[in-house]
Amino acid sequence: MHFLPMIKRGLLLLALFMTPPCFAIAESQVLATIGDLKVTSDELESAMASFPFADSFPSMDENDQAALRGSMLQRLVASRLMTLEAKRLGLDKSPLFLEEIENFRLGLLYRHYMDKLRERVAVPEDVMRDMQAQFKNDSDGLAAARSAYLADSYRNLRYYTIQKLRSDYHIQLHEERIKPGNNQADSVLLEGDGIRITYGMLTKHQAQSPTNPEWIKQQLYKRAELLTVAKAADQAGVDVSDKLESFAKERLPALLMEQKQQQWTADENALREFFAANPKIGRLEERRHIGQLVSPSREQAESLRQRILNGESLFELASQYSIDPYGREHKGDMGWQLEGRSHPAIEQAISRLEDKQISEVIETPMGFHLVTILERRPGGQKSYSSIRDRVQQLWITEQMARYMSDLAEQYQVVWHVVGNANKN
Repeated sequence: MHFLPMIKRGLLLLALFMTPPCFAIAESQVLATIGDLKVTSDELESAMASFPFADSFPSMDENDQAALRGSMLQRLVASRLMTLEAKRLGLDKSPLFLEEIENFRLGLLYRHYMDKLRERVAVPEDVMRDMQAQFKNDSDGLAAARSAYLADSYRNLRYYTIQKLRSDYHIQLHEERIKPGNNQADSVLLEGDGIRITYGMLTKHQAQSPTNPEWIKQQLYKRAELLTVAKAADQAGVDVSDKLESFAKERLPALLMEQKQQQWTADENALREFFAANPKIGRLEERRHIGQLVSPSREQAESLRQRILNGESLFELASQYSIDPYGREHKGDMGWQLEGRSHPAIEQAISRLEDKQISEVIETPMGFHLVTILERRPGGQKSYSSIRDRVQQLWITEQMARYMSDLAEQYQVVWHVVGNANKN
C-alpha cells in the first residue's frame, strides 16, 4: 500500500517532529511526494504560521507540537491528492473554475487600484492647522474630523476617477434595455473598449431570472465599476500573478470537495439509512446530578460508607475526607454529568444505582469512590428530521475518509519522515 494505516502513519509523523527544534527546520526538505507533487518543510512552516493558534505554539507540550505538525502535514498531503484528482477530472479547465479565477483576478486588480487611490488622499497642512485650532483640547474630536475629511476626499476622488475611466474607455450604458420582459441573456446593457456586459452575465447564477429593474441596475453598476477599474490597473502593469496562483492552488481541491459533498448528500435515502445504522447520532444521554466522595484507601471508603448508611451525610463527610479537590471544596456535589462521561468503572456501578442510593466502593486510578445519584433527567432519541444537518455532516465525514483512502491508493504517496525514505 502507498498510504500508511492511521496508527502507523501517526507514529511515523510523530517521530519526525519530536526532534528539536520543533517549530523550524533550517533547510527546506521534501516531507512527502504525491504523484508529481511535493510537500516541503517550507510549505509546512508557512501553513503552521497561518494556523489560528500559531502564537501559542511555542508554549505547547512537545508531544502536542509534534501532533499538530503531523496533522497539518496530513492536511497538505490530502490537498495535493485532491488537486491531482481535480486535474484528472478536468476541473482546472471547467467554465466554473475559470470564471472564479477571473473574478478573483479582477477583484485583486480592483483592490490594488483603489488602495493606491486612497494613498493619494491626505489632509493639507493648512486644513490640518485649522482642525488643530478648532479641536485644541479634544484629541478624539480632532481624530474624527480628520477621518471625516479623508473619507470625503477619497469619495470625491473615487467618483471623478471612475467618471474619467468611463470616458477614457468610451463606456456606453443602455439603461433603456433594463425593463420587465426584456430578459434576453445576450441583451447588451453596457459596452466600451474591451468591456461588455450582458443581461445573462448578471443573472446566470440566479435560481430564477430576476425581474426587478433596480436589482439589475445595481448589479450592472457594480460589475461595470469592477471591470473598468481592473482594466485600468491591468494597463498600469499591476502584477497579481502570485496571489492568483495561490488562490487557484487552494480553490481547485476545494471545488472538488464541494462537488463530492453535493454528490454524497443528493441521495436522501442514503442519509436516512446511515442514520438508521447509527442511532447513537441522535441519542440524548441521560443527565445525572452526582454526589461523590473519593477516599485514598478501600478501608477508609468502606468505613465512610457504613457511616453514611448509619445516617451521616455523604456531603458533609466529603467536605472533610474527600481527596478530590473539587469534590472537597463543593462538599461532594459534582453537579450534572452526562451519561457515559465518567470512568468506566463508575459508569458500570451507577448504571444500576437507584436515586439517592449509596454505591458500593468503586476503585479507579483516582482512588476509592462512593457515589450517589441525587436526581436524573432522562435521555431520549432525536428524530432524523430534527438533526438532519448533523447526520449529513457525519455522513460527509465518513464518505470523505473513504474517498481519501481511495485517492491514496490511486496516487503514489511517499512519506520522507523517517530515514529520509519511507514508501507506503
